[in-house]
Amino acid sequence: MIQKAAVHQMLNTQRCNYRYATRADLTQIMLINNQFEVRWTEEKFIEIFDNNVPMLLAFDEQELLIGYCVYFCVLDEGRIINLAIDQKQQGKSYGRQLLHRSLDDIVDMNMHYALLDVKTDNYPAISLYTKMGFQILCRRPNYYPEQAGDAYFMQLAL
Repeated sequence: MIQKAAVHQMLNTQRCNYRYATRADLTQIMLINNQFEVRWTEEKFIEIFDNNVPMLLAFDEQELLIGYCVYFCVLDEGRIINLAIDQKQQGKSYGRQLLHRSLDDIVDMNMHYALLDVKTDNYPAISLYTKMGFQILCRRPNYYPEQAGDAYFMQLAL
């Protein structure tokens, strides 16, 4: 079981500022999104805004967007559906911090589990998720059909 106090103890000294995204952030979000093989369309992000799905943004100390996390909650599950860190900022623990902050929100919504899918060859992300306590529940063949990629379905008990 993960608790907010334990989450904050794991963070390093890199500082992030957080806020929820608005449509005004779409251009910056797309700049990060387009750096990756598996990416969302601009229309998908607009749908997220239109449906009021939470998207947390992380900024560095100079207020430059370094990443985002999109998640929603249903029943007792928080579902992380898109987490991305600017490739120039990777390896600095920003992804871990953004995930921690997003999990805080999910815990605050009284969810019992956090769920996500990750491409089976995304070794840095898999390493992050397993270090955070996520466990692989199953492999989903051809989950990313455009890239002919499988995904691991992972769960964290909160």
